[in-house]
Amino acid sequence: MRSSLQTRLRVGLVAVAVALALLSASAVLALNRLGGAIATILKENYASVVACEDMKEALERLDSAAQFASSGREDIGTPMLLAHRPAFAEAFGREAANVTLPEEGALVRDIEARSHAYGEEVDRVLSLPEADRKARYFGDLLPRFTALKDRIQAVLQLNQDAMVAADRAAKELAARSVRIALAVSAAAVLFTAWFAFWLPGAIVRPVQAMTRTVVAIGEGNLSVSVADPAVRELAPPAAAFNRMLVRLRAYRESSLGELLEAKDLARATLECMLDPVVVWGRDGSVRLANEAAEQAFGLRVGTPEELRAADVRAPKELEDARDQVVATGAPVLPRSLSEAMSWHAPEGERHYLVRAAPLRSRGEDAAEGEGAAIVVAQDVTRFHRIDELKSDMVATVSHEFKTPLTSLRMATHLLLEDGPGPLTEAQRELVTTARDDTERLRAMVEDLLDVVRIESEAGALHRVAVEPFGLLCEVADAHRSLAKEKGVNLQVVPEASGNATHGMVSVDPDRIGIALANLVSNAVRHTPSGGHVRLDAARDGASLRLRVSDDGEGIAPSDLSSIFDRPPSSSGGGSEGNARHGLGLTIAREIVLRHGGELLAESTPGRGSVFTLVLPLDGPASR
Repeated sequence: MRSSLQTRLRVGLVAVAVALALLSASAVLALNRLGGAIATILKENYASVVACEDMKEALERLDSAAQFASSGREDIGTPMLLAHRPAFAEAFGREAANVTLPEEGALVRDIEARSHAYGEEVDRVLSLPEADRKARYFGDLLPRFTALKDRIQAVLQLNQDAMVAADRAAKELAARSVRIALAVSAAAVLFTAWFAFWLPGAIVRPVQAMTRTVVAIGEGNLSVSVADPAVRELAPPAAAFNRMLVRLRAYRESSLGELLEAKDLARATLECMLDPVVVWGRDGSVRLANEAAEQAFGLRVGTPEELRAADVRAPKELEDARDQVVATGAPVLPRSLSEAMSWHAPEGERHYLVRAAPLRSRGEDAAEGEGAAIVVAQDVTRFHRIDELKSDMVATVSHEFKTPLTSLRMATHLLLEDGPGPLTEAQRELVTTARDDTERLRAMVEDLLDVVRIESEAGALHRVAVEPFGLLCEVADAHRSLAKEKGVNLQVVPEASGNATHGMVSVDPDRIGIALANLVSNAVRHTPSGGHVRLDAARDGASLRLRVSDDGEGIAPSDLSSIFDRPPSSSGGGSEGNARHGLGLTIAREIVLRHGGELLAESTPGRGSVFTLVLPLDGPASR
């Protein structure tokens, strides 16, 4: 049978009220006895203690005023004397009217006499010349002040001793009252203890049972149900919770179940990835680190404080990618294997391409989503080793080619000279073609060796300060013979370079020389006889622009977008047609990229081309 919670509370409160009434009655009797004792102490002694404290306070202020006036500061001392003399007199009057102890009267009369004498002496000393006041203060006033203060302290001590005695008597009375109160309290405590054991069974236990069920529901356990609380007031909430459970189960079985399943699937997918994946929160915490990231870098989920305490630190390359994503809001995408980071693992050196992207939940505003990022470290160790093997093979084959190519070059050049004997026209044409193909093959081998060397050094630049105009002149001088043979006018334009040659620029001259040489030789080969190839340099804000322009055949728009790509293996490498595909342009772009710049190409078919090396001047670029 359900009983009313209201009835149970009323019964309990009435019982507690009875116990409190008994305890209060005994406490009131004890307090009345103690109140009488305390009133006696306050009436007889406390007023004298307060009066003595006030006299001491006023006397000390009078002494300070006398000291100021004796030191020549009447502007401070005189107002203080006028202010505190009435205060001393008023406090003394209260003490004189409250003499309650036998020895107290004589002390009060002595204080009265000494205070009059002290006041008269202060007036006398302050009337003296300023030069004599200080000596009279320490000779007369200070001893009088000390003696008067001692008499006041004696009255104070006398009343305090009386208060201690009265306090002892009050404590004895309090002890008797406490014993009576303890007896009453013990009875009240026993009754209250019984009530405390009875109340949970009547009221609290049904509420606790309902609370445990609600907590389980909040944690996602929808298989429970709220039992009948056996309390009339709790029955409607229990029924409401059970109806809510039915609806929640139905909702979970529909769209929510699919969302939770998709979330678990996404997390399981990241955990199963072989590449390390790290998700950073807006506050720098690691929100997710899959097993690969934990094994490779020792990363784990945690706040910044927890990670610092555990000495967990992500590789610098991963943190740099995360910071770049946070700063720019754009993803970080590597362009080649040369950008892979190296990581020394127990099983050997590993190589990873670091990719990063910003994270923003749908419906989340930009301010809240800012700062979250996902970083993926793609393991390219196998590809890196294959690339090294490829480079080694290309280098080996190219070196092996150089010796027979040198012999073929010498043979074709000797055959074209008059020493071995005259050649027929057909023979000379064949030998000339063989010589040109040999030269082209030699240039290709040199380009391959340049590519291998640049990739093997992984961007190690040896920067020195050079003059841009002088660098252009050196490259132009190296191609004078080729330009003369083709009938092309090769020149370095000093007017346009005047603003660029003011000062020096820090670059790797060998690498930049190779890039410029490839562009100049390309321009000379694709410029007809009588054409022009020009080199110039110009500063453009924080960058230096080195230009190689020609008025030759130009480049078709369809070829311009892929002009810097490596040529396919089926390319013959010759100079036929308008296309300029070759390793030279690829090498030039790679060198410029390693300097932190870019290589631009502009062309109009039939009117010529312009290749521009844009090099940054920040940092050590110029002095």
